[in-house]
This record gives sequence, structure tokens and C-alpha cells, in this order.
Amino acid sequence: MNNLLIFLLFALFNFALIALAFRFFGKKGILGYIILSVIAANLQVNKGVIFNFGLFELEATLGNVMFAGIFLATDLLNEKYGYKNARNAVHISIFANISFILIMFVSTLFKGLDYSSDYNSALELFFSINGGTFKAVLVGNIVYFISQSIDVFVYAKIKSWNSSTKTLWIRNNGSTFISQLVDSVLVTIGFALAGIFPFDIIGSIIITTLVVKYMAAIIDTPFLYLMNLIQPKDLLKKEKIAA
Repeated sequence: MNNLLIFLLFALFNFALIALAFRFFGKKGILGYIILSVIAANLQVNKGVIFNFGLFELEATLGNVMFAGIFLATDLLNEKYGYKNARNAVHISIFANISFILIMFVSTLFKGLDYSSDYNSALELFFSINGGTFKAVLVGNIVYFISQSIDVFVYAKIKSWNSSTKTLWIRNNGSTFISQLVDSVLVTIGFALAGIFPFDIIGSIIITTLVVKYMAAIIDTPFLYLMNLIQPKDLLKKEKIAA
């Protein structure tokens, strides 16, 4: 199974999980999945992959599907619960991710036994000060804050102009396309400065990452329409109180 097919299947699977989290747990479910996605994406982003389109290949970093899921989830929060809830979700997820990395960093300070040497090495690689994930999280969270803040603001602004369900795809893709452009450029330059990958591939990484992210954004649009029809318990309770 090639990377492109795995990517497409993984995108569908990831977006379906967001829909399930929303259906069964409402706002709390979306927030929980955003936190999970931020942590997973910052771990996955250290892995480079090749997508083979037949006539050409694209080199990108893994984690793009998880990041695309985050943008979908914050758009869903914006749509169903409002701008403030979407903005708060960004702040909470950053706090949770930094807390996770700091907790895992402390684990690298302990001296491990010989039988756990492979696990010790993995912890050092990912969570020590010189590890890839530690650097990726520092850069990633700054860029994530900027790009997600843009995303939730643009989405809310477009919705204030036209909140019709028919134009849901415009505010979804419009906010995502703008914020993903900012995210891809800043995070790629940041990772190069942090030494996660060389400067000579910055241009290609930005272009290929955007292609992959925009593909994911297009795929997630039907899921947002589907989730817009779902009424979890917290929204049903709110409607009953209002009635």
C-alpha cells in the first residue's frame, strides 16, 4: 500500500473519529480530540514521507492529516458553539501539548536500566532538549497559535457576513486555505532554523505541504456538512433550555 492511499484512508478515518467524538461527547469531545491531534501531529511531523502521484512525487512531513483534523475541529466548534469556544480550544490544546512535552522531558532525566535501553533511546530522541520533538513543539506551538488564531478569526468573520448552511464550504475552506498557507510557511522556516531539516528543501517542503493540506481540507468539507447535521446531547439540552 503506497503512502498516498494510506493518506487518503487516514484522512477519512481521522475525520470520521472527529464526527464520532462530536456525536457522543459534543463540545468536550471535540476539545479532547483537538488535544490528541496536536500531540500526535507534533510527534508525527518529525517523519518525512514521499507521496507518489504517478507522474510526479511530493516530499512532505507526516502529521499533515492530524493538523488538517485540528482545523476541521476548530471550524466545527466555531460553527456550532461560537468564536470564543474555538479560540479557547486553541489555548487549551497548546497548554496540554506543552505540559505533555515537559512531563516527557522529565522522564529523560532518569537513568534507565539496560533492559529498557531501546525505550530510553526513543525517549531521548523525541523528548530530550536536543531531540527532534522538543524542538518541533517549541516551533510548532508558536506557529500553531498564530495560524489557528487566524483560522478561527477568519471563519467567524466570514460567518458574520453569511451564516447560511449553503455557504458553509466557503467559510470552511476560506479560513483553512488562508491559515494553512501561513502555517506551512512559518513552520517550515522555523523547522529549518531549528535544524530539523536542511534549508535547501524549504521551498519544496512548503509547496508539497500545502498541496497535501489543501487536499485534506477539500476532503474534510463533506464531513463538516455531515457534522453540522449532528445534534449532540449538550446542544439538545441548550435548545430545550432556550425553549
